[in-house]
Amino acid sequence: MKPRFISAIVLPLLIGCAQIQQLDPNYRSDWVETLSHARQAADAGNYFAADKLLDEYVRMHPGTPEASETAFWKAAYQVDPANNLGSLSGGIAALDAYLAANPNGIYRNEATVLRRTAAAAQGLTGKSLPAADSTARAVVKDTVVVESKSRDEQIAALRDQLAASKAELAKATAELDRIKKRLANPSN
Repeated sequence: MKPRFISAIVLPLLIGCAQIQQLDPNYRSDWVETLSHARQAADAGNYFAADKLLDEYVRMHPGTPEASETAFWKAAYQVDPANNLGSLSGGIAALDAYLAANPNGIYRNEATVLRRTAAAAQGLTGKSLPAADSTARAVVKDTVVVESKSRDEQIAALRDQLAASKAELAKATAELDRIKKRLANPSN
C-alpha cells in the first residue's frame, strides 16, 4: 500500500513540474533567438544593435541564468577589433565583471581565454591594463604580456627612422635643385 501511496503523490508532482516548464515555453527559445539576432547584428557590424538586443533580453528575463550570460557576449563584442564603439580596456573590464559575477558561467572558459587575449593585445598596443579586483586577478594570474621593445628602444628606432628620412629628403632636395638649375639654363 505504501508504494501506491508514494507513487500517487510523486506522479502528480512530476507532472506538475513538467507543466511548470511548459508555462513559459518561449523562455529558452527567446534566448536562442536573441543570441542569434545579436550575432547577426554583430556580423553585420552593428554592435550597437547587438548590445541593445542583449539588454532587452535582460529586461524581459531578469534573474535568469541566460540573462547573466549576456554579460559575456557584450564583453566579447566590446573587444572585437571590428567594433568602432568598443575598446580593449572596456572589454577587459567587462570580462572581469562577468568572471567575478558568474563563477559557474556557461562561457567562463571562453571569457578567461578572451580576457587573456585582450590583455596581450592591449600590451602590444602599449596601453596599460585596467585595475582589476582580486577575483579577476586570480582568474588571469597566469597571463603574461610580452612586449617586443622597451620604450627607450622604440624611441631610438623612431629617431633612426627620422634621421634616415631627413637624409632621403636632403638627397631629393639636392636632386630637385640640380633639375631646377638644368631647366633654368637649358643650353648646358
